[in-house]
Order: sequence, then C-alpha cells, then structure tokens
Amino acid sequence: MTRALIPVTVVTMILVGIQLAIFSNLRFAGVVFMLVWLWPFTLGLAGFTTLSIVAALISGVFFDTHATTPFGLTAMVGIILAYSASRLGKEGVGDLDSAAWWVTPVLAAAAGAAAPVIYTAGGVGVLNFTLWRGSLVNMVVVNAVAFFLLARPISRLARMVGRVGARARR
Repeated sequence: MTRALIPVTVVTMILVGIQLAIFSNLRFAGVVFMLVWLWPFTLGLAGFTTLSIVAALISGVFFDTHATTPFGLTAMVGIILAYSASRLGKEGVGDLDSAAWWVTPVLAAAAGAAAPVIYTAGGVGVLNFTLWRGSLVNMVVVNAVAFFLLARPISRLARMVGRVGARARR
C-alpha cells in the first residue's frame, strides 16, 4: 500500500491541476464539474480504502488552497465519497470485470448527485452561505451526468494506479 501512495499522489496532483486549469474554467449550466470528487470515489470503488481517503484529502486540500471555498470542505466531501465507495468496493459491487457495464457509472452518478448536496450542507454547517450562487439542482445534474460519463475511464485509471503497490510487493 505504501508503494502505491507515490503514484496515487502523482496522479492526484495531475488531476487537481486538470481540475484547476481546465474544468474550473468550463461551466455547464453555470456549474463546474468536480473531477477532484470523482477520483477518490473511483479509487474507493476499486477497493483501495486508504488510498482513496488519502487521495481525497490531498485533492481537497490542494483544490481548496486555489479556490475561494472554505478550507477543507472539498476534502471533507471527497473523504465521505471515498469511504462510502470503499465499502461498496470491498464487496465487489463496482468491479469493472464482473459487474454489469452500467453499475459503475450509475454508482458514480449517484455520488455525483450526492456530492453537491453534501458540499452545500457542509457550507451551511460552517456558516458560509455564499457558496451557492446558482441552482443546487443544476449542480446535482451536471455532476451526476459528468460522473456517469467519466466513471469507467477514471475507474480503470484508479485500478491501474492502485495496483502498482500490489505488484511491487511480489
């Protein structure tokens, strides 16, 4: 597991860079798609609990240092998604090889729908009422659709990167 931390950290930082440089500037229905939440979710779905939580923490902290969001809120949402997905991943629910092709995208879409709600509730919890400038429904729909479309490719990347540590131990 410790050997897999290095490639997971590198990929996480690359994805945070992509989020900040590309996706943060693209708006669909006035909403930014959050790749920094999808990555830890797919790592958790692949069954890498610790790696997914570490990736959520790293991506959330680095995203929050560059965005005008309450520090740690993005990481909190990522950790919740990662841990929830890891429970499903340990049961093999989102396995790309044995489950139906649509299972992983549907689970990711559910996570994409839940993430903005958790984020908004967390913002209210820290008494930051300025987080929401648009429609919560728009953010739920945009993230759910984006998570659905990108779930399988990002899941394959997560599985490949997570298994690096397992191969190194043999």
